[in-house]
Amino acid sequence: MAAETDRVTGWRYEAMSRELSIGVDHHGHVDCTVITVTGDIDRNSSELLRETIEQLVSDYRPRIVIDAGGITFCDSTGLRILLSGARVTSEAGGWLRLAGVSDVLKRLLQVTGLLTWFPVDPDVAASLDHAARRDLQSPG
Repeated sequence: MAAETDRVTGWRYEAMSRELSIGVDHHGHVDCTVITVTGDIDRNSSELLRETIEQLVSDYRPRIVIDAGGITFCDSTGLRILLSGARVTSEAGGWLRLAGVSDVLKRLLQVTGLLTWFPVDPDVAASLDHAARRDLQSPG
C-alpha cells in the first residue's frame, strides 16, 4: 500500500486490496473529496471502501463523490456499503454522489430500484461543479 500526503495541493492517499483499488483526492476549492474506485466491490473487498468513507467522515470531509466508472462488479455487500456511505455522510451534514457510473453498477442500481437513492452525475467534473454551486448557495 502506498501512502502520500501533499500539503500544497491537498490530501491524497491510495490503498489497494487484491481486487479493488481506491484513490482519494481532496478538492479544497470546493471542499469535496473524490474516491476513485476501480475493480470489484464484493464481500472480500468492500471493507476497504467502507473504511475509506468512514475515515473521511471522521476527518470532517463528509462531501464525497465516488468516481464509479471503474467498478467492474458490485454485489449486495457493495450496495450496502454505498447506502451506508450515503447515510453517514448525510448524518455528518454532507452528501455522497456517484459520478461516471459504470454500466455494471448502473444496471445493478436500476434492477434493485436504488438508482434514485443516489445523486448521479455523468462524470467527476459535473459532481465538482455541483459542489461548487452548493458552496455559492450557502449563506455567509
